[in-house]
Amino acid sequence: MDEGQHPVEHLFEGLKTVEPYPERVVPVPERLPGTAFFPGGLGLWHPNPEEPPPPMPAGGVMVLGHDFYSEAGYRRFLANRGESTRGPTWRNLLALLARVGVGPERCFFTNAYMGLRAGSQNTGRFPGAGDLGFVGRCRAFLGEQLRAQKPRLILTLGSHVPAVLAPLSEDLAPWIKAASLKALDEAECPLIPAARFPSVPDRKVTVAALVHPSIRWASVLRRRYKTLSGDPAERSILEDALKASGVGEE
Repeated sequence: MDEGQHPVEHLFEGLKTVEPYPERVVPVPERLPGTAFFPGGLGLWHPNPEEPPPPMPAGGVMVLGHDFYSEAGYRRFLANRGESTRGPTWRNLLALLARVGVGPERCFFTNAYMGLRAGSQNTGRFPGAGDLGFVGRCRAFLGEQLRAQKPRLILTLGSHVPAVLAPLSEDLAPWIKAASLKALDEAECPLIPAARFPSVPDRKVTVAALVHPSIRWASVLRRRYKTLSGDPAERSILEDALKASGVGEE
């Protein structure tokens, strides 16, 4: 990375390493202004796009989603000059973070899979997930994202992300074959307090699996942690993750 270059600019340059994109996946044509998950935007809390981008929240929280959006959704965001933070994903995510005292400026919001879903379908398994070469390239690039931010805490969103992240750390071995958050809860491992990643060799990273915020109030009802269930269970997972990582002590 060039001296003085913003870490996110370096990541945008690195997107070429995930090419070629598989069938039904297309690259993001251009960067959205303001606040938006990477690679649709900077991945930073940037409510005023007229101002310079904020610094990378090094040592903070990586919020790791599945994939950015569909082509059709992206075009709507582009026409509206940015991703709306009033939609269910952002609204529920920001509310949850606020409940545990984490400001969005301390987070890097990104995704496990790069590119857009061709067409208009936004939900379900990412269409590129069956292309092992592409999955491997996205996973390697996820390692570069970890290197760029050096987070102390990773929060995965939804049931598909844990298995994508897991091969990057031997300490996440219990997550590799987990087909659902229910499986992680039943195995008593929705929270890994000290995972080692080769791309972040100087620290251990706390990793916690959360439901996807777009449908949080339905999905969270099935969470189980310690003696808790539902929303109290997931909130306890998050609170314990903050304590283990040290992020919650700031």
